[in-house]
Amino acid sequence: MRILYVVTDADIGGAERLLALLGKHRHSEDTVRLVVLMSRGTLSDELERSFGDVVYLDTPPSSRNVFKMVGQLRAQIRQFRPDVVSSHLFHADLVSALSFCKMPLTTTVHTHGFGESDHPLTKLIARAVGLLSFRFASVIPSSDSAEMRRFVAQLGFKRVSAPILNGSELPAEPGFSPRSRAFLSIARNHPVKGHDVLFGAFADVADEVPDWELRAYGPGVTEDDPRMRELLRAAAAEELVEAGRIRLLGPTSEPDEALRGGAALVISSLYGETSPLVGSEAAGQGVPVITSNIGNCAAFVDDPRFAVPAGDRQALAAALREYARLSDEERMHLSGEARKRAERDYSPARVSDSYRRVFAGLVAKDTSR
Repeated sequence: MRILYVVTDADIGGAERLLALLGKHRHSEDTVRLVVLMSRGTLSDELERSFGDVVYLDTPPSSRNVFKMVGQLRAQIRQFRPDVVSSHLFHADLVSALSFCKMPLTTTVHTHGFGESDHPLTKLIARAVGLLSFRFASVIPSSDSAEMRRFVAQLGFKRVSAPILNGSELPAEPGFSPRSRAFLSIARNHPVKGHDVLFGAFADVADEVPDWELRAYGPGVTEDDPRMRELLRAAAAEELVEAGRIRLLGPTSEPDEALRGGAALVISSLYGETSPLVGSEAAGQGVPVITSNIGNCAAFVDDPRFAVPAGDRQALAAALREYARLSDEERMHLSGEARKRAERDYSPARVSDSYRRVFAGLVAKDTSR
């Protein structure tokens, strides 16, 4: 089977990292190509290792020339001759839907909603994709949550398939150390990720847990970023940065390395999360998760005290305090439960096989062949 994947950009994000997983774990009989609408990005090296065949259309992020992108994608389709096209992220979905490809076209939905901070154009494109969803042979949600069901219905998506939840690589051995005293955040600099709540919650408990620190990774999560500086100021957390107890470490293409040094992963997102890969990666490393209770995120938690209402600074602070007060033995128990869950639920083979079954079923029913 020949599979053409299409994505908006090659920067570090859940959709892009899922594609790296699918490319790496493709069936031996399949031939795959990845088309990126924009230029090389922070995840390009990994995507190129996973696929071998990656084409960049080099569209500037500010470009509104959709028809040029459609023409370039159509040229790729003619040249590659895929049996199925798999699109990811709304911008790529719009371009793919307008390409009028004759073979089956699928999309994966990587969010379950928008907020006030999301760009109006993104929301407009999503609505357009919903209107054009009749062009997709299959719409694949990445979550089975109630939020996702409402979202796909709200956008008017047709031909919605069974959800395929994300998974991740499983390291040979978990890297968790109960002696670690570092909370971790691995999330891009965007209001949806709730850094304001995270910084505020840690500042609220910092005096009570003096041995603990917060390490925040992600594109744009740096001390010289104006938004990060403003969030730290508003959270009264600037002194914690100066003392080295809050560290803004920027993007990482090796989340496993970051996770191995952490005591717990904190997912502080406010909305939109489905089944983020970083949660399954944390489980593989045996790193317990403290999370906003949205989408499928609570599935990463083995103790209900550590799934809290999204955006609730006090609740998140209480969870951080409670976790820091656990004994090393109690944290080690939670680590073992997380690792068991990863081995049971988050296999990359399960994810890639699930996608391939959808693709193969569509190809088998394709009357244009």
